Amino acid sequence: MRGPSGNACTLPPVTCVPRAAGLVLALAACQGQHDASPSSSQASLKAAPIAASASAAPSVRVASAVAPIVGSAETTPRAPYVADPKRYAWLGDERELPKPDGSLEERFPAPPGYKRVRVEPGSFAEWLRGLPMAPENTPVQSFDGRETLTADDDYLAGVVAIDTGSADLQQSSDVIIRLHAEYLWARGDKDAISYVSATRLSMPFSRWEKGQRLIPDGPNVFWVVKGKPSEVDHAEFRRYLDAVFNWANSTSVAARSQPVASAEDLQVGDFFLQSQEPSHVAVVLDVAEKSSGERVALLGQARSPAESVHVVRPGKATPWFSVRPPVPILTPHSKALKWSDLRRMTAPSPPTETEK
Repeated sequence: MRGPSGNACTLPPVTCVPRAAGLVLALAACQGQHDASPSSSQASLKAAPIAASASAAPSVRVASAVAPIVGSAETTPRAPYVADPKRYAWLGDERELPKPDGSLEERFPAPPGYKRVRVEPGSFAEWLRGLPMAPENTPVQSFDGRETLTADDDYLAGVVAIDTGSADLQQSSDVIIRLHAEYLWARGDKDAISYVSATRLSMPFSRWEKGQRLIPDGPNVFWVVKGKPSEVDHAEFRRYLDAVFNWANSTSVAARSQPVASAEDLQVGDFFLQSQEPSHVAVVLDVAEKSSGERVALLGQARSPAESVHVVRPGKATPWFSVRPPVPILTPHSKALKWSDLRRMTAPSPPTETEK
């Protein structure tokens, strides 16, 4: 939400994460054997129903929370990457975005000794795993074209090939809304595309299709009929999302999600939501684990002002963060991620009579 106070997610300066332990583990990990998992990025989105996408720890900066796990190089030849605009519809829009040259799954192989966790074909998790990635030399840019992270930044693993928009709208907490909504659009499940404003107004996409638009009135927002019902294309859907971003914030994201009861239940697609200033969201883009149960995760984010969605890393040695609850996860651009902040998107509430 960009009206009332408390919606911007201005974050503190980068906090350096210790690297010495990472270099030692990097050398040791090179002797491990990579346990490759089969690619699932081409599975059908229609193969599975939408999941009901479904102990606080001290915020202490300890090196063990980000013990680097080094990714191993894959030697198996890969076919040339072809972006799929049916799965990732923004690729077909006339918006400025980096040209993708691979998927998230291809860019970040599981570390030696780890294997990607199993995900259901057609699930949000499987869709995230196939996200198109920009070339490796791509920097993070703000909505107005300024470079906010250089391509060789120690804490930048890669940039997702998705548009940011031309206005300061798609900020930190909006990233989970954008990814979740695009997944539902790709599935053709428009009835599930519904989010809430900071004032708790329901903002279903179905009302936008009916020709209604969100109109501000001071700190509040209302639906007003502005046109006739019509079938909208993805470009118009993208304009709906900008309207949602304008009125959503971390509080409204919390209302559209639920806490994950146990850190052991961590799933791809979950996210850490820090609602207190400076607010922030980190999305779990992928998870890998050892047979012993040790896990690592890829984390995605964007900050304020609105900037490229990108994969953050704990340091040069690896893009994978160690997952060791109850120890919080230390990231370079935010407060420590506590397990009590872990959440999952849920199904939208049924529309009221006035919303139908």
